[in-house]
Amino acid sequence: MKSSADSKKIDFIRILKGVVRAYLFTLFLFLILALLIYFTSVSESIIPKAVIIISAFSIFLSGIDVTRNIDSMGWLHGGLIGFLYIAILLMLSFLIVPSFYFKWDIAIDLFLGFLTGVLAGILGVNI
Repeated sequence: MKSSADSKKIDFIRILKGVVRAYLFTLFLFLILALLIYFTSVSESIIPKAVIIISAFSIFLSGIDVTRNIDSMGWLHGGLIGFLYIAILLMLSFLIVPSFYFKWDIAIDLFLGFLTGVLAGILGVNI
């Protein structure tokens, strides 16, 4: 049986594994999207919306998976997975895209990533 002090700690290794798992889900779903666009008459205009949906779904799946086996603070673990997922994407965008600049949309993206992870974490702990 775990002590109450152990159940109140943030497991950073578990969070990092969750972020990696979310990116793996994302890559898999992007591959399916690419095949769908290539082999069907689905328009490429769906890509921006699909990226948002796939990212949120990946955060959600990973958040549930990671928090399924913990006793408490699932909301925080899930929220940090979502926040880090979006933060890493933003840092890569800043490094790779020369015209990328910070604006209010970034704060909204970080908040929504955190919120998606929080919801997944709450659900995962209670499963």
